[in-house]
Amino acid sequence: MDIMLEILKGIGSLFLQPAFYVSILIVIIAGFSRIKAERKSFHVGVYSPWQELKGFFGLGIIFGLVISVVMFFIGFTLTIGWIAIFNVVLIVLLLIGLFRMTSTAYTIGIASLVYYAAYYFDWQLAPFEDKMLPISNLYIDNFMIAIVFVLALLLAVEAFLIQFSGANNASPMLRKSGRGKLIGAFQLRRLWLLPLVCFIPGHGFAAIFDWWPIFQIGNQTFSLMILPVVIGFQQQVQTQLPEQATHKIAVKVTSLAIMIALIGVGSIVMPVLSLVAFVVAIVGRFWISYRHRSDEKRASFKFTPQPEGIMILGSRENTPGSRMEISAGEMILEANGKPVTNREELYEALNENRAYCKLKVRDNNGEPRIVQTAIHEEDSFELGLFMVEAK
Repeated sequence: MDIMLEILKGIGSLFLQPAFYVSILIVIIAGFSRIKAERKSFHVGVYSPWQELKGFFGLGIIFGLVISVVMFFIGFTLTIGWIAIFNVVLIVLLLIGLFRMTSTAYTIGIASLVYYAAYYFDWQLAPFEDKMLPISNLYIDNFMIAIVFVLALLLAVEAFLIQFSGANNASPMLRKSGRGKLIGAFQLRRLWLLPLVCFIPGHGFAAIFDWWPIFQIGNQTFSLMILPVVIGFQQQVQTQLPEQATHKIAVKVTSLAIMIALIGVGSIVMPVLSLVAFVVAIVGRFWISYRHRSDEKRASFKFTPQPEGIMILGSRENTPGSRMEISAGEMILEANGKPVTNREELYEALNENRAYCKLKVRDNNGEPRIVQTAIHEEDSFELGLFMVEAK
């Protein structure tokens, strides 16, 4: 019973870290700013303003718990000073770059480099540093090497989240190209919380908060803490489907994770390579984002007005468009047997039979297919479709 009480107190430590609240605030603001952008493009919100917040407390929590178990069995520990620096770095990156700058390559990489600098130049981190384990007495090489492997693992998790969740409910938008032409695009923006259960040598926090959970393992005393690791992802896609973009980025992030792990293996023999690993992670993750933006600028736009049909960006939930499963990138060629090239022609064709809708659609493989559904009284007359049209 006492152990469970101490664990519950440790979980409560999550709510004492400012980075946790800043992350939630940024997620909420992002949700409502997205709704504003969607209404500007389509005069209606596409997804709930709370969608980002739901994703924040989603799949990442499961990965956080799994990684916590792994770290427990390998005996991985953190220090109060590193956690304090991590919180500051995460908050600064959230405020500067929002979702785009909160890859663990940046947060953990920068926090670890700053922490090593504090060790090298003998900076005083009090009151954050544990007096039972001052930074000058830390086996800094072993500590840095361990964090390198944790970073490689978290980058692998980041790649998985981008691959299988990064394109979910991608937010459609209309914007003008550099030449002033109207094009469709998608904003991919996610923030995932990975709560990591970690142990801290000594009882530094207990000196500040007398209720702080303390564990005795052998002759060593440990404090328990939940670290709010946050993984962010943000990219704009306008030349390919969101799923294609996230797959390419995920493959590159996976390669970066493998590279960091290999450098970590080398750092066991040559400890200075652990610092190289953090630099490579930061530069590599920046390069991945930069290359994506550069490729998007060079490639031809995919979602543009078409002379032979109506380009679709997606459909709202619970509408005729969603029932017919019309996807982003597909084109409506005919409605109720009549060729259509714009919104007016589509509605004229639908008016001939207002209780039923039959569309000929060209899918993303260039193959035609027929979709159809009944139109109910409560259904949107516009079918709930988001179209890219010349204006």
